[in-house]
Amino acid sequence: MKLLLIFSAQVLFNIFKVLEIRYTLEHNIRKLLFNSVWINLAALSSTFFAVEGLLNGNFVLIMFYIAGSVVGKYIGMNIEITKPTKKRKGFNLLEFF
Repeated sequence: MKLLLIFSAQVLFNIFKVLEIRYTLEHNIRKLLFNSVWINLAALSSTFFAVEGLLNGNFVLIMFYIAGSVVGKYIGMNIEITKPTKKRKGFNLLEFF
């Protein structure tokens, strides 16, 4: 059960981290701040369960921790986000991606 919690928390953490980068580039402060709450909750939960398991000698959870990270980044990179319709003045990095 803890292995699934660690895996799920790592998946969520990495999805939120990818979204954080996107929202930062878009200068979407409202979404960025809301997303920060979820990043911290996911990070706290995955760290808590991973450290607790490691202290009890369960080293198999390292594979679930890393696998969750890889899967989360893959999912986060494939989430489709529409570009903002409001054009800002100046250089827009998102136009090149």
